Amino acid sequence: MEDLIIADTDVIIDFFADIPPFANIISELIKKNVLAITSISVYELYAGVSGKKRLKQAETFIENTFVFPLDSVEAAIAAKTYTYLKGKGKLIGNEDILIAGICIANSLPLLTRNVAHFKNIQELELASTEDLKLGGK
Repeated sequence: MEDLIIADTDVIIDFFADIPPFANIISELIKKNVLAITSISVYELYAGVSGKKRLKQAETFIENTFVFPLDSVEAAIAAKTYTYLKGKGKLIGNEDILIAGICIANSLPLLTRNVAHFKNIQELELASTEDLKLGGK
């Protein structure tokens, strides 16, 4: 069985909107049963949602995806990451730092469209779209 990959919120939104290439990649990861998200993405997917269609999409997706929580270990790693990035003058959004903390704590790669947000976090492995060949291609 392949290892899990945590999807960032941006690629989940691309999946909902059927925007390639991430819509296809997320579909393939779902089929292979290797897709996961974080509790932070759960928050981001629900935040500001008012339409019934999008709310149903989010609910169904979350119910059928493994969700990694933010516990004390993950929060401590995120706080260390925040301090490091702030010291380097490369601070990113708190939600992104929390997602990174969860990925690092669980030794799982992050699939994101926002590579620039995460590239300065040395301990974080980013899942490359090149490595995620679709349909055996």
